[in-house]
Amino acid sequence: MKHSRLSIFTIVIFMFLSFSLAADDLFDLDGGSGGTTEEGAPATDAAPAGEPAKEEAAPTDAPKTANLEIGEAAADSKSEKELRDLNIDKKKKIKVVQKKDFSKDGRFEMGIDLGFINGDWEDVLVVGARMAYHINEYIAIQGRFLYGAVSWENETLKQADEADAYVAKSNMLMSGGLGVVFTPFYGKLSIFGDMIPKYDINVSAGGFYYQTKSEDKNKSVKTLTNHNGAFQIGLAPRIFLGKNASLSLNCDWFIMKDKRPKQEGGTAAYLKSDFMFTINASMFLPFAK
Repeated sequence: MKHSRLSIFTIVIFMFLSFSLAADDLFDLDGGSGGTTEEGAPATDAAPAGEPAKEEAAPTDAPKTANLEIGEAAADSKSEKELRDLNIDKKKKIKVVQKKDFSKDGRFEMGIDLGFINGDWEDVLVVGARMAYHINEYIAIQGRFLYGAVSWENETLKQADEADAYVAKSNMLMSGGLGVVFTPFYGKLSIFGDMIPKYDINVSAGGFYYQTKSEDKNKSVKTLTNHNGAFQIGLAPRIFLGKNASLSLNCDWFIMKDKRPKQEGGTAAYLKSDFMFTINASMFLPFAK
């Protein structure tokens, strides 16, 4: 009985080992042509006789693409660095959508003014000249001289004549002074899609000597010549005519303490303000190419 059990156990073990070896051969996917030459390394298919071995390109495509993308990224970073490291002279020209093709930095500006002052009783035709030095693109020191050439009655004085009212007038004779010009805005305009002029907008402030002539309407009181100190602020949009000339419209406001004759004699002090509108034509020196 004991031997029978031992024989049966031996037969079962033998059948189990035979079945295991057969299963290994049946499910060996890496065997034959798909086996490995070395442990952990896949074997390549043997090429048929007379045909060259085929190279597998797929595994090498990804690394090449990755290397190309890394190279392009490095080139972009280099270009961005060069753009950031531009010198100061080039940066001055990259201020608007396209670079500036006019420059005021370190140049003198000379111009003439023609306009009028809108006075309280009379308007005055004004001619003048100016000289400026541009410290940089944004700040300039400017000197101006203005002369009141001709005066004429405005509508307010005509109404006073009709009412036979006493009127004491005070008109500008001449003015001159120094100021600072600040240019916070500049750019380009499109006019009907054909012209694209360059422009800037200036803000100015300064101190002026301001001479006036005061008299009554009928000249029954002695005429006064007053010498005043005036404060000026202004706004001037300007269009550039090429690189060496410009045309601007100037709006200036002068405020000062003035004197006028009284009907019963003597004088009275007034706070006088004049609004002046002028057209200015200027050229820049030295000339730019």
